Amino acid sequence: MSEFQFYNLVLNSINTKTKNIYEDIFLQPKDRRGFAFNTQLIVTPIYFYRVIGISNEKEYYDTIFNLHFKLLELDSLYIKFDKSLDKNIPRELIDKVNRAWFQMEKTSLANPESIVKRVNKYNVLSNINKVKDDLIKSKLCMLLNIFMKNQKNINIIKNFYIKILYWVERYAIKPFSDYVYGETNPKVLFYGDIQRDEIYFLLFLSLIGFDVIYFNSFSGSKFKDIINIDNYSNVLEYSNRVPLKPFPFMPSIKREETVAYKASKEINQVLHTEDSGVYTPWQFEDYNLVPNSLKTTYDELLILWKEEARFRPGFKVKDRMVFMPNIFAKVNGATSDLNIYWKNLDILISKKGLTIFIENIPFTKNKYYTIRKDLLNNNGIFNLEKIISLKEYNFIYLKTSVQNLILTKLNELVASTDIFNFEITLEFKFKILYTILNLDKKYLELLQKFDYPLQIPKLVVFDGNENVFSESDFIILAFLHLIGFDIVILTPTGYNNIENGINPYYYDIHKLENLKFGLTIHNKSKKDLKKRSIFDFFK
Repeated sequence: MSEFQFYNLVLNSINTKTKNIYEDIFLQPKDRRGFAFNTQLIVTPIYFYRVIGISNEKEYYDTIFNLHFKLLELDSLYIKFDKSLDKNIPRELIDKVNRAWFQMEKTSLANPESIVKRVNKYNVLSNINKVKDDLIKSKLCMLLNIFMKNQKNINIIKNFYIKILYWVERYAIKPFSDYVYGETNPKVLFYGDIQRDEIYFLLFLSLIGFDVIYFNSFSGSKFKDIINIDNYSNVLEYSNRVPLKPFPFMPSIKREETVAYKASKEINQVLHTEDSGVYTPWQFEDYNLVPNSLKTTYDELLILWKEEARFRPGFKVKDRMVFMPNIFAKVNGATSDLNIYWKNLDILISKKGLTIFIENIPFTKNKYYTIRKDLLNNNGIFNLEKIISLKEYNFIYLKTSVQNLILTKLNELVASTDIFNFEITLEFKFKILYTILNLDKKYLELLQKFDYPLQIPKLVVFDGNENVFSESDFIILAFLHLIGFDIVILTPTGYNNIENGINPYYYDIHKLENLKFGLTIHNKSKKDLKKRSIFDFFK
């Protein structure tokens, strides 16, 4: 039904239950039990669920992330709220409603039908088509009727209606316009604390055919303020209540303790089992990559550094996600015997063609960037289709899977609330964008040949002086971590560098016995020359 052929159609939505809201929410309404269609009537089964409390904390946040990640594919048919709805109502809308209200007060007919009819004469909402416009007016009447059963103050009713009209225009008109009845219907995910009027707005959306799912790990008491709310909304309630956390923009990352904490014998059993997994080349290239960073000892870092991902503890593939046991560590100081220190450095940079070695910081040039708010969507992350259309987008030659990985991790970085030690401002979001759009070709080449279960690309940074990382350096380090790289920062001086910008939760710090100042790679070259025999130069 790309268009309505019958303009006398009656549209109706019925709230229905399901045994698995997280799967069935993706069912098209025409495939749901209760759907009906004829030339006079369309009945659309919708889901309106509120999930209060949690059963298992890790599963709870992973469920929300996975649901959100999948709903993003619906583009304009998906709305996510994780903070209060906008209340900056245009003066023009307020004036229009006030004029209608003044006319209505003369007749003393402040009932839902008269309110909607009189206010609508001032063209307060964008038109879609006759059938959908009539449905909106009908459900606004129904919503006001529910609200006015518990509220008689005419000014409160007016202010409430102004707010609802603004939210309908701002949030609902576009997805409702794109909605083809019977096919995929619009979805709303609301996370966190909610106010009474926001609940009424969710109720209105459900009445016109939206699926709505509300999450609150601590309380859902505000819903009780709505008369007969259980007639319009179903509840999944769990006894375990925890304080609200920020919206999960990535699956929960568990720091995996390695088998080095148990015994070296157990290490061998884990790393060299026969059933560790054999995969076809590029089997998982279209999967989402989730860093599952290892918490290791210094000695084991050197051992695991050479291992393929599939042989490391914590590697797994589940629900189209590859959990990557990568390494992120800083090594302060040097060994008493510098020969051992240089030997360990050789281990870290020995994977030719897989390792980027940096010995001067800052290592990223600042790039010019402009702030274009139109590149951001309502969730505060970038609209990836618009990013791809930018003239600065230079990744088009890369495999589609690599482009998708880069873009996904770009938004994960922008949405992260704790990976940096400072606030991610609007300006910094665009610095992230243009830093990643200007990634050096050496990083892109490693990503292009990164087959997830096999060898992991690596970045080794040697910082032997008091220079510090730039903001762009921090962006590159955080991005490479999210994209699966192994990262080690060697700091013989013990000076702060990564600590100035990256949350220490994300990396280990290993402390060697001596702090060394003035140590350079040039020193290493001299030592190597001293160790050589005269005959080596004739080989």
